[in-house]
Amino acid sequence: MNKYPVIILTLLFLVVIASGCVINNNQQNQTKNYTQNGVTFTYNGTWEIANTTAPSALAAVGDPSTVNPTTQYPNTFVIIQKPPVASGTDLQTAYNQNYASFFNNTGNQRVSEGNITVNNVKALENVYTTSSGGVQKEMRVVWISQNNNIYVILCGALPADFNNQQKNFDLVINSFKGQ
Repeated sequence: MNKYPVIILTLLFLVVIASGCVINNNQQNQTKNYTQNGVTFTYNGTWEIANTTAPSALAAVGDPSTVNPTTQYPNTFVIIQKPPVASGTDLQTAYNQNYASFFNNTGNQRVSEGNITVNNVKALENVYTTSSGGVQKEMRVVWISQNNNIYVILCGALPADFNNQQKNFDLVINSFKGQ
């Protein structure tokens, strides 16, 4: 019996299996790009552009599988804001002014804060928990100055899912560019 057809079929089978794995893996890793309102960033390909009522919001994206049936907003989201700050205000001053009373008797509880670097630029980060409409959320907020503008990247999720979403939050944060 000729062994070549068996070997060829086996190799063909392995190629089909391997290519199926690669295609599936690529589908899971797809991303989308947002370019509007003077900002650009990359976000998870399964997420969608979301509506937001957040003050000074330029963009919002969220995981549609986490939409809260009561609010109709996703529980896992990223909102890009450009807060109104006086011309010439530096990043640290704007950050300090925002958080001066943010944690005083508001129910917001600081988890951590510190300096980070985003695309070789100094940024400030604040992680806290909050409750809105009876829904507890954990928030990661990155303040960054680019092109003489201050931007806030507000990332949020339910506390049980917050750590699992860091890769999605990092995707937006590390690709963010303000114009």
